[in-house]
Amino acid sequence: MQKIIAIVSGKGGVGKTFVSINLASALHQFGEKVTIVDADVSASNLGLHLGYYSFPVKLQDVLAGNMDIKKATYVHPSGLKLIPSAIDLANCQCSLSKLRDVLSPIDETIIVDSPPGLSADALDVIAAADYIIAVTNPELPSITNALKVIQTAQNMKKTTLGVIVNRIYNDQYEIKSEEIEIMTESHILAKLKESRDVKKSIFLKNPLIVIDPLHPSSIEFKHLAAKLIGKKYVPPNYVSVKRFLRNNGINVF
Repeated sequence: MQKIIAIVSGKGGVGKTFVSINLASALHQFGEKVTIVDADVSASNLGLHLGYYSFPVKLQDVLAGNMDIKKATYVHPSGLKLIPSAIDLANCQCSLSKLRDVLSPIDETIIVDSPPGLSADALDVIAAADYIIAVTNPELPSITNALKVIQTAQNMKKTTLGVIVNRIYNDQYEIKSEEIEIMTESHILAKLKESRDVKKSIFLKNPLIVIDPLHPSSIEFKHLAAKLIGKKYVPPNYVSVKRFLRNNGINVF
């Protein structure tokens, strides 16, 4: 049965695309049928994260009624299915008002990488979704804007599954987890530390969860994916020891 989950945020730069890709990948690793959609049509970069720099058919073609949605679906070497948006300026003006209609043939879980904020495009994505997950950083402007998006979604009768806190440094200047939950009126689903490995995953054109399954963020995504589909995830034994050995050149697989 189709289920559309929009990954939203109150502002740009919080890591929505990173979250969208890796959550979708975690669901795929659990055997779920899942497709990820780049709905940030004016500043698309989901395809770039996964090594797709040009593609014959994109989401804009489907929204314009020129192509079937299956023609715009590509399969990444990791097995993840994605529907990219065009990256050229000529295609950035596009209405998302028919997004749910064009996604209707996809009878599986759909993760939608939404534009940030509360633009017309972002509101169209929320309208198309069944559920939302808000991504925020542990700083006041990001949290405040996330709350605006969450409240807007609630006013549109959409279910908020919770909040993902990304780019955590664990320093004294960050808003604490308990305060974030109070401020956003939402449960924290996952906490992801800032890591240079995110840049590495983009450089390698692969989800972090694929290139480094022992990474702390990979473990967090697996916990979250399992929770969303009602399964139990048990991390590998001695994961921190295996990570230490691997980082010192000793094969642990």
